[in-house]
Amino acid sequence: MHKLVMHKIALFLCIGVIPLAQAQTDLPPAYPRDGASRMLENEHVIVWDISWLQQAYPLHRHRYDHAGVYYSSGDRVITSVAGEAREVHTPAWNISFQLAGVTHTESGISAEPLRAVFVQIKRPLAGASELAASVPRFPTDAALDRLSNERVKVWEYSGTANLNSSEHYHNYDAVVVWFDADTQPNVHFIAQGTLHNSDIPTTAVRVFVFELL
Repeated sequence: MHKLVMHKIALFLCIGVIPLAQAQTDLPPAYPRDGASRMLENEHVIVWDISWLQQAYPLHRHRYDHAGVYYSSGDRVITSVAGEAREVHTPAWNISFQLAGVTHTESGISAEPLRAVFVQIKRPLAGASELAASVPRFPTDAALDRLSNERVKVWEYSGTANLNSSEHYHNYDAVVVWFDADTQPNVHFIAQGTLHNSDIPTTAVRVFVFELL
């Protein structure tokens, strides 16, 4: 039998049936776990660099709303509390958003793991601030609107050498996730009210700005 098929069968046997009683307990959060490293944390967000490894992960509950971007394609098995399992393929550069409260388990099944940067939003809705001066608000150029809902706006810049070279104002807190030529993720936080000319410290190949509403 093919090695990958055997691995999938083993994962289904390990996580295919999750006792309902377990779902009623105080389950662990989604992160930290094997394959997930914390990139940034403050009072507003926790940012994780995540790989879905070929192993069985425990049942978990997502404590926060989160948004993110996948930067390496891969496959995983997602198993619900009721034991319903489905295989999912996710391509690189897809945008993700999920509300808090989801309970499930996920395990990687591809040789090259699925990878993503997720921004967990720790706070409630904050609202915008306004600058009295007539300074343009972010974004001031041709950003691609990848996602917009009641919690977050996600803007993308591709092949950008100097993002937002003109002066602009941030009326929302924002998390900037950017990737270099080796597709390595980098992250920094921009506080609401910041007035500046650039949102990234160095040249980047891809840039994603997560505005926190």
